Amino acid sequence: MTNSHLVQRISSLPPLPQTVTQIEAAYADPNVDAKKVAEIVEKDPMVVADLLKLLNSAFYGLRKEITSVEQAVALLGMKSVKDLVINLSVRNILRTNLSPYGINSEEFAKVSQFQSMLAQRWMKAVNPAKTEKIRLLALLQEIGKIVISDELLREGEDATFRAELDAGWDIRETERNYIDATTAEVSAAMLEHWEFEKSMCDTIRWADMPNQADGDMKEEAWVLRVSSEAVSVRQPLSEKNRKRALNLAIKAGLPEAELQEAMEELAERWNG
Repeated sequence: MTNSHLVQRISSLPPLPQTVTQIEAAYADPNVDAKKVAEIVEKDPMVVADLLKLLNSAFYGLRKEITSVEQAVALLGMKSVKDLVINLSVRNILRTNLSPYGINSEEFAKVSQFQSMLAQRWMKAVNPAKTEKIRLLALLQEIGKIVISDELLREGEDATFRAELDAGWDIRETERNYIDATTAEVSAAMLEHWEFEKSMCDTIRWADMPNQADGDMKEEAWVLRVSSEAVSVRQPLSEKNRKRALNLAIKAGLPEAELQEAMEELAERWNG
C-alpha cells in the first residue's frame, strides 16, 4: 500500500475502546460468566444501544425482545456477543460515510452481518473446527471501505469512483486504480494498527488472493473471499454475485451444494 495519505489515516486512527480489550481478556478466562461480560459491555452505552437495536431488529427475527446485555449473552452465547461488540465498537469510532460505494452505514452493517452469516454457515461444511473463528473475520473484513471512502471524499474522487462501480467495474480493481490498495489490504492494516492477532490480519489480507495463502489460512481466506463476493456491497446476494461466488468455490475445490443452499436462504432473508 503506497498511498501516503491512506497510511497516515490508518496510523492516526484512535485506539480501540477499553470495552474491546476488556471483553477479549474476559473471554480468555475459562471462568467468566454472562454477568461479567454484561458488566463490561454496559460500560459503553453506545455499544449497548447499538447491540440491543440490532438484536431486536427484523434482521435477527428473534421471537422474544432482548432488553439487556446479560439476556443477549444468555440467548446468543458469549462468543457471538463478543464478536458483535468488537464489530460495533470498531464501527463507532470510525466515520461511516460510504457514499462512494453507493450505500449508507445501515446497509454496510447489514452487508457485514450477512457476510458473517454466510461464512459461518459455509465453514461448517468446509472445516467445522474453524466455524467460530470465521465469524469475526467476516464481520471485520470490509471495515477498510470506511477509510477508503474517507480518502476518496478527501480527494474529491468519490463521484467518479461510484460511477465506475455503477457501470459494473470490479470493486477490487477500481479500488486499486484509485488508491493503490484494496479493502482487504486496508482492513488488515487497520487491524494491525489496533494490534489484533497477526494471523487474523494476515487471513483478511489473503482474501484478495486466497490461492496464495499459507496452507493453514487458505480455507479461511477462500471463505472470506467467497462471502464478500456473494454479499457484495454492490447488489448483495444478487443472482449474478451468487454465480460468481459459486464459481470461486468450484475453483477452490470447496463444497458447492452447501454454499448454494446457504446463499439461496440468505437471499430470501435479505429480500424478506
